[in-house]
Amino acid sequence: MAKTIGDNRNFGNETFKNLSVADKLKKVFYKLQNNLVLVFVVVLLIDIFSIFNLHSIYNVFYEQNTQQGEIRITIQALAKYYLWALNAEDEADRSEQMTGASEKIQELNDGLGMLSKVYHDDLTTVYAHIADIDKYGQTLNGMFASGASHTELYEYYVANVNEAIKVVVKDFKAIGISAKEQAEKAYTGALTIVIILTVLSMAIVIYAILYSNKAKAALASNILDPIKALSEAADDMAKGKIDIKVPSDSKDELGKLADDITYSTDVIADIVKDINDTLGRMSTGDFSCGSKNEKLYIGDYVQIKDAFRNISSNLSNTLLEVKNSSTLVSDGALNMSRGATDLAEGSTDQAAAVQELTASVNSVTDQTRQLAEVAQKSHGMAGDVKDKAEVSARKMHLVTDAMTRITEASAEIEQVTNTIEEIASQTSLLALNASIEAARAGETGKGFAVVADQIGKLAEQSSEAAKNTHQLIADTMEEIKNGNAVVAETTDALDAMQHSVEEITDMIKNTGNLAQAQAQSMEEIDKGIEMISGVVQKNSETAEQSSEVSRELSIQSESLNDLIGKFTING
Repeated sequence: MAKTIGDNRNFGNETFKNLSVADKLKKVFYKLQNNLVLVFVVVLLIDIFSIFNLHSIYNVFYEQNTQQGEIRITIQALAKYYLWALNAEDEADRSEQMTGASEKIQELNDGLGMLSKVYHDDLTTVYAHIADIDKYGQTLNGMFASGASHTELYEYYVANVNEAIKVVVKDFKAIGISAKEQAEKAYTGALTIVIILTVLSMAIVIYAILYSNKAKAALASNILDPIKALSEAADDMAKGKIDIKVPSDSKDELGKLADDITYSTDVIADIVKDINDTLGRMSTGDFSCGSKNEKLYIGDYVQIKDAFRNISSNLSNTLLEVKNSSTLVSDGALNMSRGATDLAEGSTDQAAAVQELTASVNSVTDQTRQLAEVAQKSHGMAGDVKDKAEVSARKMHLVTDAMTRITEASAEIEQVTNTIEEIASQTSLLALNASIEAARAGETGKGFAVVADQIGKLAEQSSEAAKNTHQLIADTMEEIKNGNAVVAETTDALDAMQHSVEEITDMIKNTGNLAQAQAQSMEEIDKGIEMISGVVQKNSETAEQSSEVSRELSIQSESLNDLIGKFTING
């Protein structure tokens, strides 16, 4: 603690000032942490000692008192058992009371054993005195068995057993007194230690408070005061002040920041002075260069240097170009004067050429109108051809549909022929069966045989006719197929011709439209030529005016060159 206090006295020395902010905070809070740890340790010791004392009070002194009370109750019960045995009227009752006395003797020994665990003095004498009670009790029990008189038994009890019990009672009174003294001693010791630890913790807390106040003052003087000075400097910079000096006597981050701000304001002041000088020089017309102290402009200030350089270069180039342009304007004015004269002379030739051009345009316009009329008639004729081609195509489609229907009908006829051929076959078979039956019938069936023979011939003729019909239908179908091919080719040709006629019609229509548009254009050209004729006349007048203006422009160019000569520029 003495070392820590000595360290607290060094808060204001140079060593602490030159520490970094992080090291200052680390040092202060490290000491505070140590103080808090000490307080925590002392409080923890108080708690541990208090818990230990409570444990001792409960497990030692409270247990001592409990065991002593139990033993005293047992001693009283033991005396009662002996007295009840003396007053028992029969042997069974007396034996029962003496057994109870023996059990109480055992309880005394057990209780004394429990007491010895929490009582730290010697209990050997007490064990011996309890053994005396047991010995006298056994002698008394022997007297009961030998038939001793009640008077002898009572006198023996009073002289020996009762006296032994009194001795044990005195022993436990002494144990109680000794236990009370031990408890008072333990209480006094525990209270003394708690008071000492409490005083120690209070001393540590007071020391921590004093240390905290010194640390707060040290941090305020070494951190908050420089921050306040830096904040005031920042406010001054925000208000446009440049001449700023931030005092600092430490080498930490805040001291470095103060030095950096002072240096920065010095740099800004030099740059502002150079900007003022450069702009003053430019205001007098000197654009020969930008800043004359370009080394001042570093970092983001390089843009200002580049801006001055660009302004000087651009204005110099602009003025130089204006000077050159003025010279060119002067030369151009002379050339324009000569050109105006040439323009006036050529205006007459242009007028004559315009008249000839007008006559040619009128002729072309008439021819274009005639072409438009012919195109209109061609468009009408092409429309008629287109309609006829469409009618032919529709008729060919109708022929194609008819051929298709004929093909379908031929197919149906062929099916009917097949049916007839099947009927003829069945009829021939039926006629054969009838002939056989007629032969079996003999004379009776001759007439039926003739009919059957005729039916058979008719069936053969029908079959032959059906075959001929098949062949005819097959030939017809082949011709229809060829006809369908020719009709299809004709239809395709008509469709192609229809498309061609439509394209020709569109082309003739477009030609007519173009001819009409060309006629309108030629009319507009005619109007334009008339306007050109007027313009040519105006050009002649304007040429004379341009000659006068060019002379005035030449004079103004010479005046502009005189003005530019007053500026200092590159080149």
